[in-house]
Amino acid sequence: MRRPLLILATAAVALTLAGCGKKPSFVDPPQGKAADKFPGTYPNPKTDPKPGQPSSGARFP
Repeated sequence: MRRPLLILATAAVALTLAGCGKKPSFVDPPQGKAADKFPGTYPNPKTDPKPGQPSSGARFP
């Protein structure tokens, strides 16, 4: 009975620590891609259609 509880507690501590971290406010672009806007937003408002407008992509039946 003690061993499963110990394993469960160890897993809970490991998962709690795995969620910790610091997200940088700015990320450098990959080498050779200085002109690219990085990181990009998704969906790209320049290429995606507005709601209610037909898309130019693949059509599904």
